[in-house]
Amino acid sequence: MLKEVYRVCPKCGMSNDANTNFCLKCGTKLTDADKKPLLKHSGQFTDVLAGLDISAEERQLAEQVVISTGSIPADGALASAVYAEAVGNPGDGLKVVTEKLIEKLYSTAVSLNLNGIANLRIDTQVAPGVSERTVYLLAYGDGFKTRQN
Repeated sequence: MLKEVYRVCPKCGMSNDANTNFCLKCGTKLTDADKKPLLKHSGQFTDVLAGLDISAEERQLAEQVVISTGSIPADGALASAVYAEAVGNPGDGLKVVTEKLIEKLYSTAVSLNLNGIANLRIDTQVAPGVSERTVYLLAYGDGFKTRQN
């Protein structure tokens, strides 16, 4: 099956079975409004954002951030080059380290008052001088701000 439907918890971001009435991670009540089609073992950057323990103000700012491998939008202007890195603990899977990296990308954009990050590139390697099973991710791109009309 290519597409599966889950009830994604609005509080912690956990993907629960489509018939689950309460989140298996945090206990939040789930409704049909929480149903989302997802590909197994994949998701969107916003899925990670949904699971972060951040204030309502920070969430509102982060939800406005655009992260893209494409170029800066026509209404945007380069603010500065940005980067974020994430290192896993020995034995952490790539998914865990990727989620750490996504959190840092959102944090970087919000902290620098950016509207987004374009031309995003992510390099993966084993962290130098650390166990061969430790994943190191480096993301870099062009931080941009939207021009005022």
